[in-house]
Amino acid sequence: MRVRMRKVTLGNLVLAVVVSLAILSLYSMWSLPPSISNRSKLVARKDFLQKSKKTIKLSPEDQPMGSLLKQLGERDFDYIRKERLYNLRRKCEKAEEAKLIKKEVPAKKLGHIIVNDQYKVLFCYIPKVACTNMKRVFLILTGQMNTTNPLALKSKDVHMSLDKYLTYLDSYSDEEAAEKLRTYKKLIFVREPLERLLSAYRNKFIEKSAYFHKRFGRRIVRKFRDGVNKSQEIQGNDVTFLEFVRYITDENTMENEGFNEHWAHYSALCHPCHVQYDLIGKYESIDEDVNFVLKDLKIDELIKFPKRNATYRRTKTGDQLESFYKTIPKDLLGKLWKIYRSDYNLFDYPYPQFLEKFLAPEDEV
Repeated sequence: MRVRMRKVTLGNLVLAVVVSLAILSLYSMWSLPPSISNRSKLVARKDFLQKSKKTIKLSPEDQPMGSLLKQLGERDFDYIRKERLYNLRRKCEKAEEAKLIKKEVPAKKLGHIIVNDQYKVLFCYIPKVACTNMKRVFLILTGQMNTTNPLALKSKDVHMSLDKYLTYLDSYSDEEAAEKLRTYKKLIFVREPLERLLSAYRNKFIEKSAYFHKRFGRRIVRKFRDGVNKSQEIQGNDVTFLEFVRYITDENTMENEGFNEHWAHYSALCHPCHVQYDLIGKYESIDEDVNFVLKDLKIDELIKFPKRNATYRRTKTGDQLESFYKTIPKDLLGKLWKIYRSDYNLFDYPYPQFLEKFLAPEDEV
């Protein structure tokens, strides 16, 4: 059994930092919330997309749960998808022209990219971005699951015992990987970065996760909790969000151990300036983007992507952002923003509104 519990290696971290510096040096203007005058059409349409959830009301028979496609129309979503790709490639090209990023990434660093030869498609999975459900889809595509219902595959099995049925790009030679990158369709799904970070905390430290409590929780409590006796037994199952943020923003964390895949940068996991992705899906429009993929691969009649409410029972992380981040001191919020700012810039996420309440852009540390 191949257990793919990854951390980002020092090499990946260095590459991620270089890409981040390249993007930030070329696009420092994005540290401020974008104004209407300098927004790309994508951001403007994305704002409309978010507002439409609240302002556009259709009758129940006209509006399926979670669907925005009928509100905006397929042409609008097609434009948004193309704009996402254009904006990412434009930023990466400028960084390459400035010789601020490497031209190639070896196959051994592409271990987050799942390969399906039958459908000639590659998918870079990012934990906490519908990762489990997308892996369920790719497991079914192997033809070895004896089911076409994603929810028939248990979450734990998807990441443990069933992982052996998936093929990853780092299992190929550099030449073989390069050929697949050149000829296969390439997919990536991303999410609002600080929402993803909070989702990782809630999933790994609030819920039962013995591995993370032991592997990270104990160390976090010992180092970042005041008044802990060195001889005291630590379970690591009660890490607060403030302690977690202190761990993330501590310089020694990245320098000495690297970021776990659940809170690593997108550039370290999926190398978006090296892999020419054909589709950038977003968690915020997950249903529409995944359905587009299923139709494009001509498997929409075979597989139905699970709705969020079918796999999660707790409150949505997006509804909890303010209540968690308001507990974080301003200086740590500034450090946190600087760590993940490159992910915001690469994938056109604006300065988060919930963060403005506690840390105005001009207050960044």
